Amino acid sequence: MNGAVDEQWQAYVEAKRDTELAAIIEEQKLKPEQTRAFITAAFRDGQVRTTGTEITKILPPVSRFSRDGGHSDKKKRVIETLTQFFERFFGLGVGGNDYQ
Repeated sequence: MNGAVDEQWQAYVEAKRDTELAAIIEEQKLKPEQTRAFITAAFRDGQVRTTGTEITKILPPVSRFSRDGGHSDKKKRVIETLTQFFERFFGLGVGGNDYQ
């Protein structure tokens, strides 16, 4: 019986994680495939990498030179949102392997 409960829990958490990530991708207008790969790497590595070019690959295109482009603000919001998502699901025993 315990195995069935564990499997049900895993299925529930995976469904919840997938739903929340899809909502984040839509709300933030992120690139879906790149975002899923980014989150898979975060679960594999045990952290969300906020430096380097990986984070910028998932962002929607904006002008980096326009004052109104908001690239740095958008990047900051996306990092905060994805970090909160990661922290909520990382300790629940569900990896990000199935995003690839």
